[in-house]
Amino acid sequence: MFSQSIPSASDLGKFQKFLILGGGSSGDSSAKLLISQGKICKLADKFPEKANSPLYAEVLSDNHPQKALEGIDCIIKSPGILPNHPILEEAKQREIPTLSEITLARVFYKGPVIGITGTDGKSTTTALTFHILKSKFPNSKMGGNIGVPFTSFCLEALDLVVLELSSYQLDDSPNLKLAASAILNLASDHLERHKTMESYAEAKWKIQNLDDPNHKSFVNPNFFQFLPTGSPSSSNLQLVGENQNYFVSLETNQIHTQSHIYDTTKFPLKGKHNLMNLCFAIALAETMGMEEKEIQNQFESFQGLPHRFNRMDSSGFQQKYREIQFINDSKSTNLHSMLSGISGFKKGDGLFLILGGIPKTEPVDLFLKRWKELECPIWVYGKAVEVWKSEFEEAGLIANYFPDLPTLIKDLKTKLDLAIETKSAGDNSILSVIFSPAGASFDLYKNFEERGNHFESLIQETFT
Repeated sequence: MFSQSIPSASDLGKFQKFLILGGGSSGDSSAKLLISQGKICKLADKFPEKANSPLYAEVLSDNHPQKALEGIDCIIKSPGILPNHPILEEAKQREIPTLSEITLARVFYKGPVIGITGTDGKSTTTALTFHILKSKFPNSKMGGNIGVPFTSFCLEALDLVVLELSSYQLDDSPNLKLAASAILNLASDHLERHKTMESYAEAKWKIQNLDDPNHKSFVNPNFFQFLPTGSPSSSNLQLVGENQNYFVSLETNQIHTQSHIYDTTKFPLKGKHNLMNLCFAIALAETMGMEEKEIQNQFESFQGLPHRFNRMDSSGFQQKYREIQFINDSKSTNLHSMLSGISGFKKGDGLFLILGGIPKTEPVDLFLKRWKELECPIWVYGKAVEVWKSEFEEAGLIANYFPDLPTLIKDLKTKLDLAIETKSAGDNSILSVIFSPAGASFDLYKNFEERGNHFESLIQETFT
């Protein structure tokens, strides 16, 4: 039985024994919070041998529902656990309440919360929104899907919290009573869990709280093509995009809101997708009472996130490679994210694109269409070779295929040397190597951070 509303602290006080379903950072953080409140926690996990065992009264495998639920009053579910997990099915039969880690934290945290979701750009927009707001709210924190569990700081007396919220976290949560929210975009992703785009959209839509007259919800209008109920009529809802009250003007390097016009010339992150992220962040900051000048000053000093379209410092490279733009976008784990990153490129721009990892369940049509516009050289490594090679070849896309990154980078260097040697005199164009895998990292790496670090170390070794 999934909770439909956030329980009160007194309601939670009636429960004594909790089952943490799925360990990891969010599960362990939930357990630490509950233990600090005098509760007893046991863990059910797919890999019990890897658990932080001293934290729990008992650690079990998650394939024994009956044993795992013995004496349990409430379950705290990690976001990666599927809704049809046998323990959850048995818990429904027994009417044992189940809460997400985010919901548990919301029980305890009493201050205002801003929530941000979308298929791509969530982490950048969350960090950017937090960066802008912390000048007005210095005693604030960000967390959620960006890597810091909400339960790790929900007992603190903070001015404000900014949360990145995934569809998995939202799917398991009731109305989170957010002060403001944003849905940046929606594209094919996580369909192995949500099955349909409509179901995926409905999970994202849980972020809004339009019944609260004080809640402000900012949404990309394209989102509503997937929501079965369509776009609601509400004064609390503001659309962000072309021909809306909040929009980006590339021609004038400006962002327009209902109240102000912002100059984006000095914003460090390039590309329309980053300006859209900034537009949402500005809208959220205005909602929290920040002034135009404060917002302008803050976003100009934002430097972005590691592994999200970061240009490497090439000043120490061999002279002939110093003008090459090496970009680490390891955080790109789906095609939509990768396409957003290369949206500003055109045919002849000297783009060298590296893809790899484990592709998501999504069509490649849009990528194939974009490649035909760019006709740029492409390198593919890892599991993606098995998944994409036949489709790419059938579409006439010529790519270079490798088992791993080290062998790929060796071949890339040869091609770059040739491109440099054959550049005509007076050609001042910049070559760009973009590592934007468009797939999950788990075929060869622990996470996208390890993957991005390996890419950067290989580039350093090869071109210095």
